[in-house]
Amino acid sequence: MIPFKIDLTEKVVAVTGGGGILCGIFAEALAKCGAKVAILDFKEEAATKVADKINAEGGTAIGVAANVLEL
Repeated sequence: MIPFKIDLTEKVVAVTGGGGILCGIFAEALAKCGAKVAILDFKEEAATKVADKINAEGGTAIGVAANVLEL
């Protein structure tokens, strides 16, 4: 439960490491505030799993395989 709600409608957010537990929960919270969320993770399967959960709950998200440590 979010004690207060920030309106992020029409905002797009990228969450690195979003396939993990902590950042996955952070991505879900952002989606509940109305943001469209791109979940970036080394493992596309993990990113997609979080994105699927967000989409199933009425949010908008995509899972993307990405290594943000490489140029």
